[in-house]
Amino acid sequence: MIFVGAECSSPALGSAISAFHKMLTLIQIIVPILLIIGSAIHLIRLVHDPEDKKRKKRLLNSLIAAVLVFFIPMFVDAVMGMVGDNYTVSACWNSATNPGSSTSYVDPYDQGKKSGFIINPSDYEKGKKKTYDGGSSQEQLGNMTYNVYVPDNATDGLPMLVWLHGDGSSGTSSTAKTLGKTAEKAGYPAIIVAPFSPNMGSSRNPGWYEGKHLGEVKSIADTVCAKYNCNRNNINIGGHSRGAIGAWMMGSTYGSYFHSVAPVSCCKSSGFKPQNYKGLKVWAMRGSGAGSGSSNDDIYGSCMQSSVNAVKPYAKAVHYTILPGTSHGGAGGNAVSNTEMMKFIFSN
Repeated sequence: MIFVGAECSSPALGSAISAFHKMLTLIQIIVPILLIIGSAIHLIRLVHDPEDKKRKKRLLNSLIAAVLVFFIPMFVDAVMGMVGDNYTVSACWNSATNPGSSTSYVDPYDQGKKSGFIINPSDYEKGKKKTYDGGSSQEQLGNMTYNVYVPDNATDGLPMLVWLHGDGSSGTSSTAKTLGKTAEKAGYPAIIVAPFSPNMGSSRNPGWYEGKHLGEVKSIADTVCAKYNCNRNNINIGGHSRGAIGAWMMGSTYGSYFHSVAPVSCCKSSGFKPQNYKGLKVWAMRGSGAGSGSSNDDIYGSCMQSSVNAVKPYAKAVHYTILPGTSHGGAGGNAVSNTEMMKFIFSN
């Protein structure tokens, strides 16, 4: 599935704007009619008394007011349309005023013809959420394999975390289940997606952040989220080592598609756009040799601090953790079992 169109990210604001727009539409229709009726009355009286200057002024004011009341809502719609969906208020306004532009889903991988209803109405009988089978599964999209973990008794609207592995995990078993169990312990049952890069590694570049891999990861996220009807306002990306670079660059590339970004033990790459982190949450983590010998994660100290500093002016919240006495691999292990990080990632 491919996600098409922007959403109003604040349901409460969207409802308020929708109600205000309906009220404005009624005013746009009713008030000009009343003003035109008043103008007609003034005109009739002027016929009987053409020298009544006050009546002439009232007639002119009524006509001007009728025109303004009729055209002001149209002007506001035009301005919001020009602003587009770059801001929450304009996105909610455009969603309320143009229902045809709301989110839709297109499946480019299923070319077969369908008949009848795509969704089984019985799944949503009396507003009941659809329930999905829990467990782990391995799936394929294009050249990329990915593991999916779904909690037991999963229902519509769960958050989702996409986790990108480092060089050492290329082609090996996924950490999706471990991350899923950690999320459940943290009180946030979530769908976990762990793709495998087909050509990861320093000797088999490109990594996640190069070539077409970022787009492939985004397509996988779209597909899994659509399949399990995840909470599209709570899609998150994280990763360890080279996967951390991929996580930084996914946030830079796709911005508000994500709710949070969790890079562990590595930094941003070239072409990074920190302004696209506006409204995102960031939990960055690395190991340190302080207290128990050296750690190769210390070499990322400067660039990770630089990455964190770059997004601070834009991000909704930033948390930077340094783990004393923890190696590069140890930091990755800490991340997948860190309940506090999970709470930070999934919470609002």
